[in-house]
Amino acid sequence: MPLVVVFATAALGNALAPSLVGTHPAVLLAMNATTRHLLLTSGSVDVVTWTLLGLGRRLLEDPFLYFLGRWYGDDALAWVDRKVGGGRGLDLVRRRFKLLGYPLVALAPGGVVCLLAGASGMGPVAFLTLNILGTIAALVALRAIGEEAAQPIEEVVAFVARNPVPLTVLTILLTGGWLVRRRRAGQHLP
Repeated sequence: MPLVVVFATAALGNALAPSLVGTHPAVLLAMNATTRHLLLTSGSVDVVTWTLLGLGRRLLEDPFLYFLGRWYGDDALAWVDRKVGGGRGLDLVRRRFKLLGYPLVALAPGGVVCLLAGASGMGPVAFLTLNILGTIAALVALRAIGEEAAQPIEEVVAFVARNPVPLTVLTILLTGGWLVRRRRAGQHLP
């Protein structure tokens, strides 16, 4: 159930992003701290708030996914393959995870990687340490990119702020279409 709430909040944040990015950027980050949202809010949210929201939101689902993998192992991975897909690519990463697991958790701790970390038997302390340090490193890099590209990012945010209604309608339709497509393909949210 917690994962359903996390993923539903992320989808809602994505859909409402144009309405939130200019007026309530911290709320947007709390709902969905994707790379694009982190970059778009890097100039409008103070560094401490931005870092705490980005870190918290990015780490929110990872322990749940790790423990699903830990508790359900191959069954959890088979479920991911059925719902999200992955096929041979997922199988290849799964077979090589003992070798690649630590760098993957540090560099790309997405949902599948967190499940694989748990299913592979990676210890919780190692998982959390790599996940947190890797996420912090990604946030530092994104903040630096946001500062370097401040002018174009500000222009994008200003454009979005001038057109929140049509852009929000568009993102709601795109998010809804994405959810419908996933549902038809059998790729439900958790």
